[in-house]
Amino acid sequence: MRPRVLIVEDEEDFVQELMASISEVAGNVDIIVARCRDDACQLLGEQFFDFAILDLNIPTQDGALDISPDHGKYVFHHARLAAPGTKILVLTGSPSDDFIADMLSQKHDADIWSQGAKVGTVEFLRKIDLIQVGGIIGRALSAIHSLSEIELELVGVNLQTGEDRLVRIFAKKFGAARCVVSLISPGRSGAVPFRLQLFDVNGTPIQVAVAKLASLVKVMDENARYEQHVVLLDPASTPRKMVTLEFGAGATAGIFYQLADGYSQSLFATLGIDDARSESAVNSAATALSRWAQGNAQVRQSIGTVRRSWLDDRIAGELFASFNLEWAPEFEAREVQTRPCCVHGDLHGENILVSAEDRSVVIDYGDVRQGVASYDPVTLELSAVLQTNPTLSDAWPTLEQCHSWNDLDIYLVGSPAPRFVRACRAWGESRAAGRREVAAAAYSYLLRQLKYEDTNKERILALMAGVRAYMAAT
Repeated sequence: MRPRVLIVEDEEDFVQELMASISEVAGNVDIIVARCRDDACQLLGEQFFDFAILDLNIPTQDGALDISPDHGKYVFHHARLAAPGTKILVLTGSPSDDFIADMLSQKHDADIWSQGAKVGTVEFLRKIDLIQVGGIIGRALSAIHSLSEIELELVGVNLQTGEDRLVRIFAKKFGAARCVVSLISPGRSGAVPFRLQLFDVNGTPIQVAVAKLASLVKVMDENARYEQHVVLLDPASTPRKMVTLEFGAGATAGIFYQLADGYSQSLFATLGIDDARSESAVNSAATALSRWAQGNAQVRQSIGTVRRSWLDDRIAGELFASFNLEWAPEFEAREVQTRPCCVHGDLHGENILVSAEDRSVVIDYGDVRQGVASYDPVTLELSAVLQTNPTLSDAWPTLEQCHSWNDLDIYLVGSPAPRFVRACRAWGESRAAGRREVAAAAYSYLLRQLKYEDTNKERILALMAGVRAYMAAT
């Protein structure tokens, strides 16, 4: 594992001095040099760096004569956006420069590489004190090198450099010598969830965890949703947050959850193999999320209002036009009884993990928000036939059966998982303010799925016809 350092400096003498200082203290390291603002910004956007050394007095382009500290400040702020987890050492002419205070406002003290001591994520050094750079960067690169002591066992996954760094930082933080990493199928948010098994130097299991790795913005958004909503749920039914890691991995951040041992199979993996176990897992998930809907009053609102929790009017209008949904505006204008409450928002079968005792835990809280009580069970039911699924084939449901979504006796003919579907439908109808809310939730989910390129549009449109028939029967 080789640390990667970016030097942003236009004066060749300083470049050579910096490279010599780094080589003396760091051992194996990759050093990349940018001599102007534009090159530095491009590199920060395209490549991973553990550490950046930034001279503020640089030109906009290589060889240009417009040298100014404004260009270095631009690179600094670009780095905080493009790679907020990268530590920066700023080279200045004077520590009293009036722009230093602005940069200091973005400095954090954190145990970036799990060394047991906090360091500044941004540091400053006068160029006349450049002799000190070896000690500053040497300590950081030594910490990065020490992460290679963690043995990673990758099971069917490839980690990007930032993901690799974060997993090692997490493992080291909890005293692990080895970490087994396996993939939990991601949803559509772009975040990557992994299952981590930590072992100490004796081979003794320490902890099983779920790691959600994404951009810092997405990770901090999920952290806020967790603190506001997920903490209200039964701790036995949802993984508890262990730590949020913001630094040490460039553009990547991570939120890590504690997972009880034994939850190694997703509901999608169970579905179609053992329908009775799938039914039990659905009922367990319903219990896990029940606190969100308890005591919530009913509200009368339009179906369009329910849909806006998931799709704005602009995207909805584009989908109406693209798929000839002339009936949709009138359908959305109907007002129905609803039970607003917090919902998971992305409750497909890979976000429910099942134990051998058919207990469920719900993971991935990036879409948690206010919705209607039936949205989660409707999502779980319909995602089984619309999203990538390891156990269900395309043979069921047929398009004709999709048109009969309102009649389970017809819809479920030939289904490999009738008990699963009935459990989801019963959960939705029992939590909703009425069947019309279930129709509004199903319509909203299906319309949302039309915007994704890899969904079966013909099946979605047929299911929409079944939802309209379900509404008409109420």
